[in-house]
Amino acid sequence: MKTTFGPKKIMFPCPTSLVVTGTMEQANIVTIAWVSLLTSQPPTLGISVGTKGYSGEAIKKNKDFTVNIATVGIMTEADFCGLRSGKDTDKFAETGLTKMPSRIVQSPIIKECPLNLECKLTDWRIIGRTNHFVGEIVETHADTALLGETSDIGSIDIEAFDPLIYIGGVREYRRLGEKTGDPYQIGNSLKK
Repeated sequence: MKTTFGPKKIMFPCPTSLVVTGTMEQANIVTIAWVSLLTSQPPTLGISVGTKGYSGEAIKKNKDFTVNIATVGIMTEADFCGLRSGKDTDKFAETGLTKMPSRIVQSPIIKECPLNLECKLTDWRIIGRTNHFVGEIVETHADTALLGETSDIGSIDIEAFDPLIYIGGVREYRRLGEKTGDPYQIGNSLKK
């Protein structure tokens, strides 16, 4: 048996992402859980930002942004950045998070986030009451200490990373559990 609810905004798990817009001199952070990879070649991702906020307008103006994946260790700071408007709050100053220059785009990255993606805005549109932005990932930063092989982003130690996960609809933060299988391999056991 299933219980039906009609259309609801529930999807999980989602990485808690700190999206930064602006410059090293004046930058804003917004917390977003609605982030998704869209294409492989070129690598693009999509983010959703409300139309009434400060961040959406900044992304349209600057034509770039960074996506910084939060850890459980900065959960309070990440939550704060989603509660305050960048119009009247310097979230870097209030949280103590550290701006670092990006390599390609204007918008800075966040030092305390072990994974940072520099994105150039390639498309956007409004659907409902939400801005949907498509960003081409033009550079990827990962904390070297978390890499098993410094030349392989796939060698990142997820347990040491400890990404902060948002459970949409339920409205909870969680951390990841244990590894349960190897994608693109485990399903082969069903071949006859």
